[in-house]
Amino acid sequence: MMPVKSLIRLLSLCCVCALCLVGCVDYDVEIAFDHQHHGEIHQHLRLGDEFTNFNQQEAKHWLRSLEKRAKDLHGATQRVSSQELDVRIPFNNGADLVSKFNDFFNPEGQNLQATDLDLVQLKSAIALEQKNWLLFERNRATLDVDLRALGVLSQRGSLMLSPGSLLDLDIGLKTPLGARVVNRDAAPSPVTRNEGDRLIWTLQPGQLNHLEVAFWVPSWVGLGTAGIIGLLFLGYYLKYRRLPV
Repeated sequence: MMPVKSLIRLLSLCCVCALCLVGCVDYDVEIAFDHQHHGEIHQHLRLGDEFTNFNQQEAKHWLRSLEKRAKDLHGATQRVSSQELDVRIPFNNGADLVSKFNDFFNPEGQNLQATDLDLVQLKSAIALEQKNWLLFERNRATLDVDLRALGVLSQRGSLMLSPGSLLDLDIGLKTPLGARVVNRDAAPSPVTRNEGDRLIWTLQPGQLNHLEVAFWVPSWVGLGTAGIIGLLFLGYYLKYRRLPV
């Protein structure tokens, strides 16, 4: 059995570590829809000094794992600094978004080594329902982010620390026509705010965060077809001064 003095020192160390590591990982994720067939998943990750000082080798392994996953999904990464990483992953349509997003944030089935495991444990999954209305496409997205098991893992996968507010995580949605939150009163409810054409959620640590949003994106194929038909009608009218029967 551990001596009382040793136990007190261990508990004191754990308390100090928990206090020092609060909010030491800033993670911003943005899903940007340009139109029906193009968009980008943009992620910006910054590790605080306290986090990297706590275990610098683990932090390096984690950043390398994120870079590898982005590359496998045909994305690009930029090391802003030794503690800061910028990731951009393009997608071609809604199905491509769902596939790449879920593969990036849930890599368990990708035969990763122990060193490739996420240092901060979070699970996230997105689902997207789309309906084409010729000129525009209506999207309804559902996103679940599980922060109940938030913790810090060692290189061998064992739990090192599990502070409730280790991670400051914002998820944003950028659309050309704006977005509307669905079931705002559903519990738990992440903090929501608008910044220009962006809808941003600040997620709650220690909870299963559920997000639902509806938005429209233009269909350039439909708009182009409507424009061509309109020009044909206009040309006919200007030539014959009457609309075709």
